[in-house]
Amino acid sequence: MAIDDRDREKLVRILKLLGSDHPGERASAALAAHRLVGSLDENWDELLDPKPTKVVVQRVREWDVNHRDAAEARIRQLKATTERQERQIRALRTRINTLSDRERRRREAEVSDAPSEAWDR
Repeated sequence: MAIDDRDREKLVRILKLLGSDHPGERASAALAAHRLVGSLDENWDELLDPKPTKVVVQRVREWDVNHRDAAEARIRQLKATTERQERQIRALRTRINTLSDRERRRREAEVSDAPSEAWDR
């Protein structure tokens, strides 16, 4: 049998008294804790190491949910996302190619505008 919240709180209050500076108060707290556990038909072993609680999992019936429609909607959403990302990739590739061509032409222009003296040496 598990201890309920009310009895647990009472036991915690009693056990806090075990830290008292007064020996009589500590002894009374220990006796009160022992009596409380006994009155609950528990022993300290069971109280401090409770048996694991059995968990029951129940399948919940979902009403008005069409899983096929939901899956198809998700597939449409993913396709739209993929198409949008592919358009963004194409736009970025075009931009990279444009910038690369611009940079290549700039470097070619620098080389062709270089003074002819450097070539004469």
